[in-house]
Amino acid sequence: MALTLAGGVAVYFGTYGLDRATTKDRARADKAAEESLDHERAPFVSKVTPSDYAEYMPDGVRFVLDRPLTEGEQARLTATRGTGAKVWALLEPWGGRVVESPQQFKPEGGADGQMTGLGPATQPVRLNLNSDRTAGLTINGMTAVKDACAAPAAKTVIDLPRAGTFPLPGVWWDLADGVGDKPSGPFVLDEGDDNGKMFFRTNAIDLGNGQQNAALRIEPVVTSQTCTWHIEASYTDVSGAYTVRIPSGTQTITTEALPLKPVQFFRWIVGAGGGDKGGWGCRGQMSQSGCTATKTLERFP
Repeated sequence: MALTLAGGVAVYFGTYGLDRATTKDRARADKAAEESLDHERAPFVSKVTPSDYAEYMPDGVRFVLDRPLTEGEQARLTATRGTGAKVWALLEPWGGRVVESPQQFKPEGGADGQMTGLGPATQPVRLNLNSDRTAGLTINGMTAVKDACAAPAAKTVIDLPRAGTFPLPGVWWDLADGVGDKPSGPFVLDEGDDNGKMFFRTNAIDLGNGQQNAALRIEPVVTSQTCTWHIEASYTDVSGAYTVRIPSGTQTITTEALPLKPVQFFRWIVGAGGGDKGGWGCRGQMSQSGCTATKTLERFP
């Protein structure tokens, strides 16, 4: 019995000693396995969402259609007071789309702002970023890459001039015409001292490790060409530096330009009383019925 007891004690302390000796090695191996599995997860998930104009209609919008309005449609438009929500309710079922006026187009040391036709245009999107990685990562750069550009398809433009508004925070890119031209940006878009400066010069986006989701308003600005494009986002983590395409796969973002000479052009002219008191100015191939403010409409190319 004494020999059996002594043997059991020896086995126990031998196993205990082995466990003690290998605990650190096993902990290192477990940690390495966890980090490997964590790194196999996608670094972050991105979602690009168009603006919801049913929720919020900003000032300074243009509505475009790929066809001229019929006489009946024109009569219904010119009978509508020139507020964005009312005009959008009318035009959306007809295939209309919203093109906004950029909040800012000429940053310090950036684009020259040379405009033709009806001016620059933007279709803002919201970029949401989320990561479920345990380890943190930092997005420290974004580059806009154009996939294709072409002349605008719109034939009709309905213009509601901006009445004055405050900038919405976010970033913007100048998508210069032509696929071969490299877009400049992203620039800061807000009312602070950094307005118009390169965003990632003083900012970064931290994800993972319990960080909150990141949401960014993006205004891509075009002039005379509609462009499809995507973002190359650069990020770093503990293992190195990488690049991710946004949107993923072969998806792209489309930003629509205004035509140089639309077939039909309507602009709401605000009257002396302000608000919705005013009238429509109209040019192009259409009836002038209901276009009571055409004489005050400035010329365009």
